[in-house]
Amino acid sequence: MGPVSSVVVPSARGVSPGVLAAGFTVALGALPTLLGFSESSVPTGALYGAGWPVFGVAAALLLDRGRDTRLGVVLAVLALVPTLVVAVALSTGDLPVWVRVERVWQSQGVVLFLAASVAIVSAAGFTPDRLSRRRLSWLLLWSALVLAAVSVAHATVDPRTVAVVMTLGLWGLAGLVVRLATATDLRPLDEPLVDVAAGVLTLVIGASVGVLVGIAATRAGIPAPELSAAFATVTSAAVAWPAARWVRRSWIERRYGTGALTPADVEAITADLHHLRDPRELLGKAAHMVAACSGHCEVTLVLGEDGPDVPPGWVEHPLLIGGDRVGTLLLDPADPEGPEPRQARIVEQLVPTIALVSRAVGLAVEAEHARQDVARERDAERARILGDLHDGLGPVLAGMSMRVQAELRTNPTPLLRSLSTQLAESRGDLRRIVAGLSPSALDDADLPGALARLVDTFDGDGRQVAMEVVGDLAMPTVVAVAVYRSVAEGVTNAFRHGRAGHVAVRVSTADAGHVCVDVRDDGRGGPVAPGVGLTSLRRRAEQLGGSLVVEPCPVAGVLLHVELPTRGPA
Repeated sequence: MGPVSSVVVPSARGVSPGVLAAGFTVALGALPTLLGFSESSVPTGALYGAGWPVFGVAAALLLDRGRDTRLGVVLAVLALVPTLVVAVALSTGDLPVWVRVERVWQSQGVVLFLAASVAIVSAAGFTPDRLSRRRLSWLLLWSALVLAAVSVAHATVDPRTVAVVMTLGLWGLAGLVVRLATATDLRPLDEPLVDVAAGVLTLVIGASVGVLVGIAATRAGIPAPELSAAFATVTSAAVAWPAARWVRRSWIERRYGTGALTPADVEAITADLHHLRDPRELLGKAAHMVAACSGHCEVTLVLGEDGPDVPPGWVEHPLLIGGDRVGTLLLDPADPEGPEPRQARIVEQLVPTIALVSRAVGLAVEAEHARQDVARERDAERARILGDLHDGLGPVLAGMSMRVQAELRTNPTPLLRSLSTQLAESRGDLRRIVAGLSPSALDDADLPGALARLVDTFDGDGRQVAMEVVGDLAMPTVVAVAVYRSVAEGVTNAFRHGRAGHVAVRVSTADAGHVCVDVRDDGRGGPVAPGVGLTSLRRRAEQLGGSLVVEPCPVAGVLLHVELPTRGPA
């Protein structure tokens, strides 16, 4: 026997009694109008009541969704107004029934419409929030427009047209009530008015141009001037419409921001990214990006897993990457009640990108801290080596030099003279090595003076060093030490390995946020094999976020170029 398959039949949801009652009121309210169709011409009294049954349809929609039950009941009752009017008309006078119905509508139609508007507003309820205020504003605006249209029609046209205008107004009011009752967000009232104003302005411009062209064509005797006027109207309206749309778009952008990032915006934001002194400066640029796109007054980005204290009135958006919180986006909306729904949607679209930016900045900050930790460890190691050299090798060389000098006074042989010279050079090299490990000349934070004293130690015996300082050399100690060591290593290598006679040193801070060191000599040149000193300098520069390049000069000699950021520890 094969497997038994089961079929699940979904149960049909029963129609609620409220929906059935609303449908009944629609039928009962539409009955007078339907009876009017039995006449040779639909009576004006029947036309007056054609708009009210739509309220029953609106009541059925609301009751079917289980929302605004009180409002649904009121709408269902309003659908019975035509039947009540016919009942009142039948109980008064001896005129034909449709004549009596028409008189009741003409005398009480506006009053009934106002009563219906008040009943709808009361049933919808009012709370002092933005959405409720906008619902009320839309209801009042539409009611005012319907009353204005009915008044104009009553003064200028026949009663049948007034009945049609009233019916269309009631249909629009019923549809508006459903929209307002089911909407979770509503546009400000002035936005559609701006749309209407743009359309009206376009039509006015087109019509004005058309009238002027028609008058000119008539006076000029051009055949079919009305055709020229119509063509001018359409053309002018077509030209004016893009301008009106541009004005509207500019107005919307001033209120809500641009709404999206363009490639030009991204390029402008990231243009100087490699010049940033602190990677956290990118957070400010990202915050400015969000503010420009969403129209918020102020935007702040905070790194960290813990949520910061949110100022009153601000909106908080956690920034999540893989379920981990990497930061928080704080926004200060222009409206005290919070951002508009359109602004909230824009921010929701930008939050994933901002989370990635925050994560990248967090990693950059962690890498910067790691570089600083390594630099501190290297400084500690240098201090240990300095102690070993100063307390160990230094006294040994000094003792050997004194013994050689004493022996040289009693037995001045060529070997002792050579050995004395070599010991003196070794002690000088040791002093320079110690100065490079921990330059005491920088203890008073005078980098230009320390560099000047450093290059003076190399002058003499046919060697010349020219020093040039451009800009302000005020910078953190860790960067100043790196600059000092770069100059010391470059000049030492030029004289020791390059056999140079002249060395030019230039230290410049002309590039904002960076210091550049150039050591150029006139020595042998050629390819340079990095030794321990250059390798250490390059690693040190990279740890500080900079770079070191050593390359032969075009004519002669070697150029050592070091570029370091002048930022201090974060």
